[in-house]
Amino acid sequence: MQRHDLPDGTRIRWGRLALAALPGKYPEGPSQRTVIESIRVRAYLIREFGADDADPARDLSALLADAMRNLGMSRETAARPAGEWRGLPRERMLRLRLVKNTLSALRPVLPLLEDGDFPLDDLRAWLELVPGLP
Repeated sequence: MQRHDLPDGTRIRWGRLALAALPGKYPEGPSQRTVIESIRVRAYLIREFGADDADPARDLSALLADAMRNLGMSRETAARPAGEWRGLPRERMLRLRLVKNTLSALRPVLPLLEDGDFPLDDLRAWLELVPGLP
């Protein structure tokens, strides 16, 4: 997928294969790690080859909706402990780390959002939390 010496169509197929292989990579079942890795692959495909609403692997709106839906908490809940996460219970720290990893996976597509219909203010507010999360 990341080999620039291959034709675009081949690289896109490799990306789709990477997405299809994720359930086998994490046999314990669907998890936040699967979601984050899927977001990373999809964001890469969108950044490299452009958004395409007809291609589930490159549907920008679906990617953003999936990411936001899978954060698992409100922005207010994530913001409360953001600067003081070291004193939190381990499970809470790990949950915040997953939020950070999910949001960080979206960074490659941010330049593509300027002209879109996605509510950027909400996403930007989430992204402002990232530096304070574990």
